[in-house]
Amino acid sequence: MIQLSAKILEKEEVACDHYRLALDAPLISKDAHPGQFVHVKITSQYMPLLRRPFSIHRINSSGIEILFRVVGTGTRLLAEKRVGDELDIIGPLGHGFMAKEDTFTAILVAGGVGVAPLFALAERLRQFTEVKMLIGSKTKTGIICLEKLEALGIGVQVATDDGSLGIKGIATDLLEDFLVTAASPQLPIYGCGPMPMLKVLSEIAQLYSSPCQISLEANMACGVGACLGCVVKMVDHHSPSHFEYKRVCVDGPVFDAKEILWR
Repeated sequence: MIQLSAKILEKEEVACDHYRLALDAPLISKDAHPGQFVHVKITSQYMPLLRRPFSIHRINSSGIEILFRVVGTGTRLLAEKRVGDELDIIGPLGHGFMAKEDTFTAILVAGGVGVAPLFALAERLRQFTEVKMLIGSKTKTGIICLEKLEALGIGVQVATDDGSLGIKGIATDLLEDFLVTAASPQLPIYGCGPMPMLKVLSEIAQLYSSPCQISLEANMACGVGACLGCVVKMVDHHSPSHFEYKRVCVDGPVFDAKEILWR
């Protein structure tokens, strides 16, 4: 974990209210893994006070990229930054995905901006296995990174709630359709998106006995496990009738889906 001032090298509005920033942070990128995140201080002013967590979207020798949607004051201020501005960031933080190399196909399931950490994972996995990316959003304007994924040779399928792009449905509909016809059983699944989607994703994975890792989204105050503000209920293996809390920021954000108590 390193704290540094990272210059913004590139800024791109990839869709309405969705932005990609490339940051000059080689000291972070050299130790970063898909699924980890950085904690960003948006401004030197008093408000907003707390840092904001952002999944690492891409990793390269010169630094990292983050991809985010404007949802509040912090992300709105971040979207107003310009190339050349500097951001105080801490990272890489958390536990990322454990890539499985002994498989023919990996399935990545993204809901909306949940594609952010899965893009880095797709780039890593494609070096040794076939990758299928399934993306869902409310409408076609929320489908991001489609062209860049296809340029990498990754097969992408899309679902939208309103049917404006791809099938009319949700990302987990695509997953069920794929698994029903899959030649190989128990394919590894990786997911990121809204909690209701991840719950269904977990249930489908268990139905097909597929290993499933998911990246949870959570509000994080400290990002280092001190404040206990981002806990999630997990299975307690010492007492199956009970549960335990784990911190998304340090124990995750990536978890084995079958360990999470969704109820």
